[in-house]
Amino acid sequence: MFTSVPSPSGYARSIPVFLTYPVSVEIIESSWNDFSTKSPALLCLGLGSPSSSGIARVQLAFLTETCNRLNVAQDAVSVYDPVFTAEDKVLFEELQMRVLSKNNARFFHSSSADYALAAPTICFMPHCDIELYEAVLRSNWSLEGLSKLFILGNQLQEYIDNKPTSALESTVPCLLRAAPRLESQPLPISSTWPTAFNNTSAQYHQCGAGQADKSENPIEKERQGVGNSDLAAAI
Repeated sequence: MFTSVPSPSGYARSIPVFLTYPVSVEIIESSWNDFSTKSPALLCLGLGSPSSSGIARVQLAFLTETCNRLNVAQDAVSVYDPVFTAEDKVLFEELQMRVLSKNNARFFHSSSADYALAAPTICFMPHCDIELYEAVLRSNWSLEGLSKLFILGNQLQEYIDNKPTSALESTVPCLLRAAPRLESQPLPISSTWPTAFNNTSAQYHQCGAGQADKSENPIEKERQGVGNSDLAAAI
């Protein structure tokens, strides 16, 4: 399947992109249906600049295809990256995506920031820094919060497999506790753009009826072990 990202005035032509779309989008669709019965909102973080990065353009094309497949409302898509240029913002306007301001995205640069999701949301975050994953998890660090958080990004378990537990405990305590509890459905690597989605997975916590009792929920038990003061000191 081919998808085109329209180009605004300047940086050129439409960009045809061939990825393993059918398989990847089917995995995301199946995972989302397992996660929620509602239509998702979508928050895209750390995309990079589509006007200067081929990988960012490929990821944006995949994002738009995912939105089409999951029937994400145009006014439910928000994007933020401090590197966005004026040209990028024109493109997002053409795509009818909302570009967040710096103040609306405080969690990128403020240790006291909070970003609790108001509705079930796909957080599109391929190749974001580990600290950003921690910030998003921390902002939704409750059973109710995690029931709205669907991460499409780096496989978080790999951080645990490849880094000392002591280092993770002091810097990303929420990620350390959440990653082993998340359902994870890896996407296939694209042979055309292998670096764009080489470590991408759909990840979510199944907060179903069988886990309604917080006392029996492993995430809730782990949440109680990470207080606000501990997080403030760790991040």
